[in-house]
Amino acid sequence: MGRFWKVTGLILGTSFATLASSLAIRDGGSSFPNVTYPGQKGDDYDYTGFEPNQTKRADAVIEMFRFAWNGYYTIAFPNDHLLPVTGTFDNGRNGWAVTAVDGLDTAIIMEQTDIVNQILDFIPTIDFTRVDTANRHGASLSVSLFETNIRYVGGLLAAYDLLKGPFNHLDVDEDKVDALLTQCITLADTLKFAFNTTSGIPVNNIFINNGTFAPRYRMVDGTWSAGLAELGSLVIEWQHLSDLSGNPEYGALAQKAMSYFLKPNVEVWPGLTGGNFSVETGEILDAYGGWTSGNDSAYEYLVKMYVYDPDKYALYGERFAAAADSTIAHLLSSPSTRPDLTMAGSFSGRAAQNYSEELACFIGGSFILGSTALDRPDWLEHGLAFAEFCANGYRYAPVGIGPTVYSWNLTELAYPQFQNQSAFYEKSGWFIDDNTLFENGQAPEAVESWYYAYQVTGNQYWRDVAWAYTLAENKTERVGQGFSGVLNIFDEDGGGWDNIMHSFTLAEVLKYQYLIQAPEERKGIWDVEYAEEGVGKGGNVNYFVYNTEAHPMRVQAKTPI
Repeated sequence: MGRFWKVTGLILGTSFATLASSLAIRDGGSSFPNVTYPGQKGDDYDYTGFEPNQTKRADAVIEMFRFAWNGYYTIAFPNDHLLPVTGTFDNGRNGWAVTAVDGLDTAIIMEQTDIVNQILDFIPTIDFTRVDTANRHGASLSVSLFETNIRYVGGLLAAYDLLKGPFNHLDVDEDKVDALLTQCITLADTLKFAFNTTSGIPVNNIFINNGTFAPRYRMVDGTWSAGLAELGSLVIEWQHLSDLSGNPEYGALAQKAMSYFLKPNVEVWPGLTGGNFSVETGEILDAYGGWTSGNDSAYEYLVKMYVYDPDKYALYGERFAAAADSTIAHLLSSPSTRPDLTMAGSFSGRAAQNYSEELACFIGGSFILGSTALDRPDWLEHGLAFAEFCANGYRYAPVGIGPTVYSWNLTELAYPQFQNQSAFYEKSGWFIDDNTLFENGQAPEAVESWYYAYQVTGNQYWRDVAWAYTLAENKTERVGQGFSGVLNIFDEDGGGWDNIMHSFTLAEVLKYQYLIQAPEERKGIWDVEYAEEGVGKGGNVNYFVYNTEAHPMRVQAKTPI
């Protein structure tokens, strides 16, 4: 039987806990009244009882953000993450208060000025030149260029752009807004030695305290390798830093690294490459890839750099088009039990794999963005199909939160260790091909694609899909003074928690959940696919482009697209 999400009698106030407790699950095939748009209910879902007032929904997400922030600020600040189950903290992202920096632009967009000022007061005090292991318990001397870039560099730049632009009416100290850019320059100057390699591809893991490379990804011959996502997810932030600072060095470094992906020495299909690069030569070392982890955001940055400035970065648009068309030609498949679903699988050589991941759920948003920016309406259909595949994943997971990995590989399903998922696969179209990966939570990629889908189509369905996730998140992930991922998506209660509130909960999940639910009067040029006449009315334009951590940066296009 399908799972029906039925919400009745919702009254949204200061506590979302009351709202979450109103969630009830129904099984059966009853028909429901009050269908107000096509697709509001289906064989395995019903959204007719959801709170219809979008202002109340948006305010409920703000309550979630404030709850998460207050828990972090009370227990963990200025450390990196709140561990909400134990009421402690960790320093897994360099000990620079990543939750604060990563979550700042969400507070700005929600206009939570008190939180904005708390973070602005702190950022000038961060020493971005070193990891302070003496005062930040558990901080590692090894710094990830990729993770530091998307969270800190992206977060600082986005907050600067928003406060200098559409949110300049907020009551903040202008000197501290200027400090965002100054601190970002300091951080980039600290990190840039990572690019000091023979090819210009950076070594991702570095010791900033002494300016040396960490041994991770060092190969047996003594040289380093780099993942595609790592070298390909720097260019938006570093080019934007050059454009704001007037110093071309930052953009040039990231563009050089990206050149090996833009003009690869070998391709599996046009636009699609292996995911492991030699830092010594720039050559591609394998033929495994796709839109999954390790590769994902490099493809995302192709279309987004084109949107950032289509005149300067036309090649990025061409390479995205090649990758998208090759994906459609070679990687699409449908689960045998659910021919109504379609997803892009990964690849090993020229063999497509019936496998995807939660991390790949962003693909719908990238195809939708490409459909408007590159005038390819055929991509919209595929983007919406990818978004629906992930909506189906959330819909069928008993906890209401989709899996970490998706498989529809029948050979694997026949293995003894997965046969207990056969009945589930019959109705859902997916199973988990790793019995150690039942956990998930706080994942932003699916709601990211649903947001793009809503912005272009104006279809309330995507808001309701996102709202179901919001309800599930509050029901199962809200613990202690924060949120934590669940251990078992096959358990309706989540089966316990992993005891960390990731910074991307505030930076991505709650931002996208707010933006998709925000009523028309709260929308603006900071929205992706902004439509001046109203959502779903066409004429979508991107004045900001969001990095892979959902940090919006002002485009440099003479005429935004």
